[in-house]
Amino acid sequence: MTKKILSLIAFVALVAACTDDYKDWASPQVVHQPETVSFGDGSITTLGVIDLNSITDDIVKVCSITAPTASKEGFEPSYSLTIGDATYDIAADGTMSAADLQESIVAQYGNCRPVERDLPATVSMWMSDGSTTVKTATSDIFHIWAIPQAPVIEAAYYLTGSINGWDNTDMTYKLTNDGSDPYDNPTYKVRIPASEDGSNIEFKMTPESGIGGDWSGCLAAGSEEGKFNYNNDGGNLVITADPDALFYDLTFNMLDQTWTAKPVGFNEFIYEIGNESSWSENHPLHGNGLGQYSAVIYLNGEFKFKPNKDNWDGDWEKVSGNATSGTLTTDGGPNMDGVEAGFYFVQVDLKEMTYKVTPVTTISIIGSVRGAWDTDIDMTYNEIMKCWEARETLNAGEFKFRLNHDWGINWGGTIDDLTQDGANLQLAADGAYVIRLFLSDEAPAHCTVKEDNGYPDNFYEIGNEGSWNTSHLLLGNGNGQYTGFYYLDGEFKFKPNADNWNDDLEYVSGDATSGSLTDGGGPNCPDPGAGFYQINLDFANMYYSLLKIESISMIGGFNDWSADLEMTYNKDAGCWEVTTDKVSGEYKFRANHDWAINWGGSENDLSQDGANLKIEAGTYKFQLYISYTGNNKVVITKQ
Repeated sequence: MTKKILSLIAFVALVAACTDDYKDWASPQVVHQPETVSFGDGSITTLGVIDLNSITDDIVKVCSITAPTASKEGFEPSYSLTIGDATYDIAADGTMSAADLQESIVAQYGNCRPVERDLPATVSMWMSDGSTTVKTATSDIFHIWAIPQAPVIEAAYYLTGSINGWDNTDMTYKLTNDGSDPYDNPTYKVRIPASEDGSNIEFKMTPESGIGGDWSGCLAAGSEEGKFNYNNDGGNLVITADPDALFYDLTFNMLDQTWTAKPVGFNEFIYEIGNESSWSENHPLHGNGLGQYSAVIYLNGEFKFKPNKDNWDGDWEKVSGNATSGTLTTDGGPNMDGVEAGFYFVQVDLKEMTYKVTPVTTISIIGSVRGAWDTDIDMTYNEIMKCWEARETLNAGEFKFRLNHDWGINWGGTIDDLTQDGANLQLAADGAYVIRLFLSDEAPAHCTVKEDNGYPDNFYEIGNEGSWNTSHLLLGNGNGQYTGFYYLDGEFKFKPNADNWNDDLEYVSGDATSGSLTDGGGPNCPDPGAGFYQINLDFANMYYSLLKIESISMIGGFNDWSADLEMTYNKDAGCWEVTTDKVSGEYKFRANHDWAINWGGSENDLSQDGANLKIEAGTYKFQLYISYTGNNKVVITKQ
């Protein structure tokens, strides 16, 4: 019989640390009485709980075997142990490989969290004469109780080293995973700055329980490069300085006991903030990894740049220059000169410490899709969706985007990642299209290309709740159905244009929460009662309905996916919000304490039934905007 190949290599590595690194997390422990089950005319008797953290041999006894009577004279018996779908060798005295037992626990439970695990098992007897092997008996199911070998992994560790004066009360640089069970996700990460003097960084990692105490629980250097030990068993960890690094991304695998330090030259984003938003809104500039950032931003007056969305640390001011270009410093200085209100293509080069703003006269499409590369299709700015768009009948062919009818600034490549001087984009077939260009997201410059089926992309609700002055966007699905979530208070109606009343829809018949519509003139839709509603418009069938949203809440692993954390509607801001320190790990948003309406995906693009969101532990203000800003998003501000 072929022995199962050992696959849990981490088991061997984990033995290296002293047993003080481990503890039994089963609480409370159950004393399991021995059980005896049939094994042919023999028997299997179980043992008590096996704690692999206290095993120092390569083998471990898991049961006692009283063998059945041999049924074939001259044949030698052997035994196998089956747990789940896997089969392992077991000796006649009931011992097996400790690594195999560890592997079986991980296979059955998905992790090696050091708690007591129940492994239903059977033993089979095999008889062999060297050329023929037959199974002669299989036992009834019995139970192996075992605690897998694993270090005790804390929720967080903090860098203590040369960059913070070896102060182990300092909690600035926090190493953690996504907030989930560390035995499911043992990958912990933190970004730290490079040394100001360009020297190597020496450090250890202090566990959360050891902050301000002695060094006994620290993560320290292992005997091999790229390895670490628990329990301060070793010297300092060392990052060899990279002359081009501004930061290092540290990654620790808490089970493999490995770590890496990746030099990082520049952040993925920096942010503009200025007078155009009364210094209250951050506008992202996306980086190319080489220290160069760009975005199209509406400016009006003075402004500056900063590396972080939620604070002013390390912000950049003007050294010299004028309203359209200059040099930058982090040493403190004036804002960039004021510019006239309008859109600008904003560029920042952190390697050269320069900035440049170019007024946007036009953003256009050009290419063979219009017959030749000599005619621009000017795009218009969609204030609600924060993008540039064009509706055109086009030919199959190639196209690109460019600024101010000039090739000095142009975008090509792929629709999901547009870059300066990128390759021509392809349009596969003739037809009517809606093309949108996004240059201001927390994402690379990108575009969408969709067939124009004749329905408006969006509709708008307008009504008494906004004194008939504010148009609220309803997002379309491309087939004439539109949805939005808004506060209503009084009568209202629908219209296809944000800035005029042309072709508006009026009420025909129905009740306070649904009815048929006409574009031939008529009364407003009736008052449903003040409150927050899901508004559904079926333009294809000229019908609308409302669903009252009694609550919007957060739910996730932090509350066992069962107890909702309520949010409060801020009518002035148009968002649902809550400030809390309870949310960590995976979470989602949902309406009316029910999964029929829920949002997940990514912070800047939430969608119905989207994937779980993730966040590390901390205190945050969550502001959930549902269709109010042209899409569904959550703005998270660390407190």
